[in-house]
Amino acid sequence: MGGALEQDDAPDRLPEPLSEDQLRRHFTLRDPDLEEVALCRGTVNKLGFAVQLCTLRWQGFFLRGLGEVPGAVLDTLAAQLGVLSIGLSAYPGEEKTRRVHLERIRAHLGFVRCGEAERAGLLAFLCQEARVIPRTEVLRKAGHAWLLNHKIVRPGRTTLRDLIAHAREAALNDSFVTLTRGLTPGQGEQLDALLAVPKDESGSSPWPRSPLEGLKQLPKKESAETILFLLNRLRTVMEMGVATWPGLDDLHPQMRRHLALWGYRYDAYHLRRFPEAKRHAVLLCFLSLVVAETADGVVEALDKVMNDIHGKARKRRQELLRASEEARRRAVEIVETLGALALSDEVSDGELRTAIFERYSREDLGRLVEGSRLLREGDDGSHHAFTARSWEFTRRFSPTLLAVMPLAWSNSARLGEAVTFMREFNAAGKRKFGVDVPLGWLPPKWQGCVVRRVGREVEVSRPHYELALLSTLVEKLKSGDVTVRHSRRWADFEQYLIPREDWQREREGHYGALGLPLDAGTYLQALDERLHTVTQNVNTGVPRNEALTLDREKGTWRLAPTRANNTQINVKAAKALIENAMPGRELLDIVIELDARLDILGHFLHSGEGSKLPRNVRRRNVLAALMAVGCNIGPARMAAASDLSAREISLAADWYLTEDALRAASVDLVNFASGLPMAAVYGRGDMCSADGMRFYVPVNILAADYSHLLGARGVTMYAHTTDTSLRLYQQPIPVRLREATFVLDGLLEHGTELDPRRVVTDSHGFSEVVMASASLLDKELAPRIARVHEQTLYKLDRGKMYAHLDPILKGTIKPHVVREAWDDVVRVVASIKTGTATASLILHRLGSYARQNRIHQALAEIGRAEKTMHILRTVDSEAYRRAQTRELNKGEAANDLSRFLFFGQEGALRGREFGDQAQSFSALAVLHNAVVAWNILTVEGVVAKLRAKGHELPDEVLALTTPLLRKHINPFGRYHFDLSRLRS
Repeated sequence: MGGALEQDDAPDRLPEPLSEDQLRRHFTLRDPDLEEVALCRGTVNKLGFAVQLCTLRWQGFFLRGLGEVPGAVLDTLAAQLGVLSIGLSAYPGEEKTRRVHLERIRAHLGFVRCGEAERAGLLAFLCQEARVIPRTEVLRKAGHAWLLNHKIVRPGRTTLRDLIAHAREAALNDSFVTLTRGLTPGQGEQLDALLAVPKDESGSSPWPRSPLEGLKQLPKKESAETILFLLNRLRTVMEMGVATWPGLDDLHPQMRRHLALWGYRYDAYHLRRFPEAKRHAVLLCFLSLVVAETADGVVEALDKVMNDIHGKARKRRQELLRASEEARRRAVEIVETLGALALSDEVSDGELRTAIFERYSREDLGRLVEGSRLLREGDDGSHHAFTARSWEFTRRFSPTLLAVMPLAWSNSARLGEAVTFMREFNAAGKRKFGVDVPLGWLPPKWQGCVVRRVGREVEVSRPHYELALLSTLVEKLKSGDVTVRHSRRWADFEQYLIPREDWQREREGHYGALGLPLDAGTYLQALDERLHTVTQNVNTGVPRNEALTLDREKGTWRLAPTRANNTQINVKAAKALIENAMPGRELLDIVIELDARLDILGHFLHSGEGSKLPRNVRRRNVLAALMAVGCNIGPARMAAASDLSAREISLAADWYLTEDALRAASVDLVNFASGLPMAAVYGRGDMCSADGMRFYVPVNILAADYSHLLGARGVTMYAHTTDTSLRLYQQPIPVRLREATFVLDGLLEHGTELDPRRVVTDSHGFSEVVMASASLLDKELAPRIARVHEQTLYKLDRGKMYAHLDPILKGTIKPHVVREAWDDVVRVVASIKTGTATASLILHRLGSYARQNRIHQALAEIGRAEKTMHILRTVDSEAYRRAQTRELNKGEAANDLSRFLFFGQEGALRGREFGDQAQSFSALAVLHNAVVAWNILTVEGVVAKLRAKGHELPDEVLALTTPLLRKHINPFGRYHFDLSRLRS
């Protein structure tokens, strides 16, 4: 490829803002560089040559124009060259000079042009990467890194886009062939039968639902019926025999999920139009995901049902205990009366029963006996005896559950024997237990109510036995002692990691990619040095730290709250001044303006290339669908507020608002806004915050959990917000799960040009294991921990003494735990890095059986060192504390803007179909980022006008204001989608 083509289609800007460290590392000229620059004539040519040289070495491309090179870059290079720092809009003076300069730079740095051979190598690399996950933005970043590593000048955008398209197509076709290899004609017909729409005798189909659509139906709220519904689905799919097709293991998990989501996205009509290999491959992946999600759903529903049963049992016991005094008084009164009758000479033995029933009816005495028994059982300190009332309820699903669920036993062989016994017992239709009932698995807390002695005989209560079995099964699933084959969340932990054979072959490469030493001792020595340096620095500053109160005798400490300063007071006035000066805009107009600049809606149109509608009409429909979903008003209300029909909007939402397209649009907005000059005032893009935002879910679905904050069932949107207030990443998560396990997902999967290294969270986003995992991935977790003074602080070497801090450094890290599990720890971290499974899935599964897992214990030891360093920095630096608070406040303010935009249906999520929650949150993120990007773009001009009028708005004050302004934005009203206003 010629130099002219490279230059004309090259990227036109450097990443901004640039930190002092970036300027020093990437724009420092070495002696050979200075000699090469000296051959140029004139200040402009020397500076321009130096800029292009440093840019190629750092980024791997030449800048198209140098008119907008950051001033900090020019100043840094000019100081080294001994020339004036001037603008480079006139560089180069001649086209011949430009070509000569680029060729000299290439030769000097050892770079080559991206010719035919280089493009072939890049295509081969991209094909390999696309077999993992065929996402365009992921492949683009991987391609950039490969080119830079091989010292090949990055080709133009068009060339790279075509290579990525070819790689995606080749990888997908290869996946289709790999998956369908070995399928028999009968199995192919079995798959195609999922797409058949049954018809009634009249030939019409009033309910045209294929079996495929039935498999997409979401389960309702936890109940016996829901569990049976899921178990029947699981049995149906498993009996097909293709859900666990061997070819699935040859595909990367991300590629499998990517193809499976096509099965959820497309209906039977469109899937029937796919080529056979593609259709069958998609259906195989879809069925595999259905099995995994269904098995997960069974465990989730069972867990909720059993929690409810135990909750009711505890409530019954508490009610009984509260009434115990009255019950005892009544029992004593009746016993006294019965005793008097029995001892009375006036009542004969034959008349005793008659005399008793004259005083008390059979019903009264029955209640007395039952109450006395319950009173006795309620006094043993356990509620388990009261669970028997729910036995008839659990009997509706327990035989099917034990028969269908593909359970595996790792450390619970005795429990496996009990499950096998109950399967056979239920299949035989028996009612009473014999002497062969297995009891070795029974936990001590269930012994008293399950096993009873009647004289010399031992009696086993069947209701209590089965309830104990179900309860223990749930506990063992959570602890990892029992697993579910083909499940996603409850499978064997080994399935989430790089296979051991591959690990032994590639481990050194993974260590190198992570920047970790092969020897645990080397890592521990470096960790100890870091911990000692931080501790020593903080220890030195203790006498000057007015915020710290340290009680040496008690070994306790307190930190005074951070107070507002004059700058914060000025910020409120500056924010009000800017917000009042912002021009009013309709939300629709903001999206249209940004689409004209960035073509963000173009991402949604690729999936509809075969549509007969003109492209601008499809663009209009996509815009309407994006607004309808992102604002939560739905197609019908959007149709009422516009000139479009609900059908047009609904079809666009179904077919164009895909996960990949929504993510790509959001990524473009983040990249664009982060590169604006004003964005550098708000933040450098190297920090973000992570926080959860809860939404009410009124529909009856299993995916919703009860939230004490909402006082109703809901779901959490866990979002990562950059220091420029842009939404970096978001995902729906269950309310009941701790947010900490999801922190790393956003840092690793956002796909933007930003590289935030530090993430700030609240206490819910913090755990020692997550802190360790972040550190090993070269990230930093900086939580603001509630009641931080109650946290234990650690030393690694007890021999190191610190005069002021020793009384509060009470813990000791155990290095032998890390040494023993070091290779397994790195394997877990490498699995997260390579995407074998998501960080949240691996860490959640690892944390579920923390007490016995040495990997978890080793990560916890590393995390204690990281936590100690973080807390000591918090204690030592007011600026560090203020930065934490500032980032968390940005996340809270971002949530406020999202709620403002998500105004429809009172902010409640009502979608019932698969992926509706993720689609709603992703569309909301696009609108959120559009508003923030437009605000950043507009604020710069507003500030310039205010300064021209004499208002003092220094950058240090502007840095504390926010681009999350919304007073001037109107998301409501009537919508006019004029084709003439859209990008052609």
